Amino acid sequence: MTAMYDVGDIALTRQPTAVMRGEMAMGDVGPWLADCYRTVHNYLRSVGVDPVGPPFARLTLLAGAVVVEAGFPCAREIDGDGRVEPSALPAGHAAVTTHMGRYEDLGIAYEAIRTWLKARRYVEAGPHWEVYFTDPQAEPDPDHWRTDVVMPYRPAA
Repeated sequence: MTAMYDVGDIALTRQPTAVMRGEMAMGDVGPWLADCYRTVHNYLRSVGVDPVGPPFARLTLLAGAVVVEAGFPCAREIDGDGRVEPSALPAGHAAVTTHMGRYEDLGIAYEAIRTWLKARRYVEAGPHWEVYFTDPQAEPDPDHWRTDVVMPYRPAA
């Protein structure tokens, strides 16, 4: 099933972001993200900063929960307002693949990346993130939803 995913290697530069953070059950992530993106976008508009890319969600899985940091990449650091906070996506090497389809099927993209990493003797290095190029409100057909999965890595010890 992983053959349909083309996994690439990219060199990331540090990217300032404006985010909100939360810890929740996996089933609560979708509705939380919709509110998060609206809140962060409104904050950025209020301080005269435009996003420089699509929304993302950086995920850390815990036992029974997920920690989410989500928002937008920005051209410069922001101050934040207590709810919206400054952050950054890290510099370094990452494996990336594009998933077309339902969010519930993203596990297949992760499997493709992990297979790619293992074949090259790399291991995950820090939280991965998903970049959402399609707004499900504007495009209701999940077959057209594009999500990139980005997974930082390092050589195995």
